[in-house]
Amino acid sequence: MRAFLAIKLSENIINEINNLQEELKKYTIKGRWTNKDNLHITLKFFGEINEEQVSKIRETINNISSNFKPFYIRLNKIGCFEGKDNIRVLWVDVKNDNNLILLHDAIETELSKAGFKKDDRKFKTHITVARDIILKKSIEEINNLYKLDSDYFVVSNIYLMESKLENNRRVYKSIFDVPLKSNK
Repeated sequence: MRAFLAIKLSENIINEINNLQEELKKYTIKGRWTNKDNLHITLKFFGEINEEQVSKIRETINNISSNFKPFYIRLNKIGCFEGKDNIRVLWVDVKNDNNLILLHDAIETELSKAGFKKDDRKFKTHITVARDIILKKSIEEINNLYKLDSDYFVVSNIYLMESKLENNRRVYKSIFDVPLKSNK
């Protein structure tokens, strides 16, 4: 199965991002928009994994989760990863992401000890809202037009998600989740 670790978003945040997507469409020439059911924050992408690896991931995440309490983050601003001819990924980043970065780093370290490849790229907390997009305005202009002022939302669980293609549409299904549960 093709899988990744993720943070799920609250319904309020999903709706806010969905509203943002509708606004952004006014300034878009073309692009592929992330379905609201697929909005999340990726902590680690694995690619193809087997059942034995799922068990190793579950055990590792259970161990990590005992070192983290639930914490709060909020949406910040719009940004992008540039492509050659367009914006490869249009995203929203988050404020107060220090705990999220610490969680990501612990996941990378502990999973590498369990035999999983460490990601070479620097971690950037983000929620992908669109791909392969061409905008009529710059990211700076759009950030000036649309100020994100979301509520805080709690990060309380880590999810292992399966990514499948169904009817030519990407669908994410939760395999398991582990609550953050530190008493420290």
